[in-house]
Amino acid sequence: MASAAKEFKVPPPPVTAGASGTGGRSSFSGITCTVFGSTGFLGRYVTHHVAKSGSRMILPTRCGENDRQHLKVMGDLGQILQMDYAISDEGAIRHAVERSNVVINMVGREWETRNFSFEDVHVTFPKKLAEICADVGVRRLIHVSALGAADDHPSAYFRTKAQGEAAVREAFPSATVVRPAKMVGVEDRFLNVFAEHSRKYPMVPIIDGGDTQHQPVFVDDVAVAIRQIVHDELTSGRTYELAGKKVYTVHDLAKLVLRTARSRRSTAYIPSFIMRALSCPHEFLLRKVPFPMPTPVGLTRSYIDAQSRDYVKAPDTLGFSDLGIDPNDIENGYVLDYLRSFRAGGYALGEAPWEQNAA
Repeated sequence: MASAAKEFKVPPPPVTAGASGTGGRSSFSGITCTVFGSTGFLGRYVTHHVAKSGSRMILPTRCGENDRQHLKVMGDLGQILQMDYAISDEGAIRHAVERSNVVINMVGREWETRNFSFEDVHVTFPKKLAEICADVGVRRLIHVSALGAADDHPSAYFRTKAQGEAAVREAFPSATVVRPAKMVGVEDRFLNVFAEHSRKYPMVPIIDGGDTQHQPVFVDDVAVAIRQIVHDELTSGRTYELAGKKVYTVHDLAKLVLRTARSRRSTAYIPSFIMRALSCPHEFLLRKVPFPMPTPVGLTRSYIDAQSRDYVKAPDTLGFSDLGIDPNDIENGYVLDYLRSFRAGGYALGEAPWEQNAA
């Protein structure tokens, strides 16, 4: 009888079972969500969208108050709780998730330092987090990885991303894995690199021939997709590759940025081995010095390696359409509006004379 009762066990109610109100702010979605990486590029958008749907938010961070105060207004009064933690402190991690029914992990790093290696951030911490979530009974775990993560990738960044996915799935089989393509937006480290180089250098450097393909996606679309995943329990155990509508080469993206910024600069092809050689002294110092160092844009190994392969969504994988979302075209004026700040003539609207016949 005991085994039969176990076989026909009633599934637990959905995470939104306790929802009340009309939805949105001043309502309760039934979700108490812990977000790791809330101060990052994607993290602030995810916090905004999940919080404004009426969710209680627990935001563990390791930064000062000035770096996280902008998150306080993303939900109603009393619904945003901030706390200090460290990725090596199991007690703090457990305290952050034990009252939540949803946990989102967006912790990542694009370069290694003396204190944190790719292995620490992309493998050890996600594995530890997944084990703790399984132990305390968290209902949903959403792990954000990266499009292009593979065990055989020449880049340590993408290899450890793949290893982190496997570790999370082993400890928490029902986890949802999200693989966003290169994200663009106000704080991105992709299109902003081309724009900044156009203001600093006589030519914009492009690695190798600039013919590798990318499918960049607007960061806010990824955040909306994660909010949809949080509310839809049918997404449990699945992997979603979130990429934009159109495939571009790196050269096409550089030209798009130059047209938007109204720059007269041209592009120059730089062999990848030269760029890697230039990045070596900086990468070495990052792993040795005990204090923060400025990081030149476009001169990290992960950025260079990201232009060595095509990063496009596989046709047979789940994506935006499976979540009922139509992502923005990145050439939409709203999406690329932030690049106008690089215009030498300011923010004036309209087309510059040399843009009219631009290639």
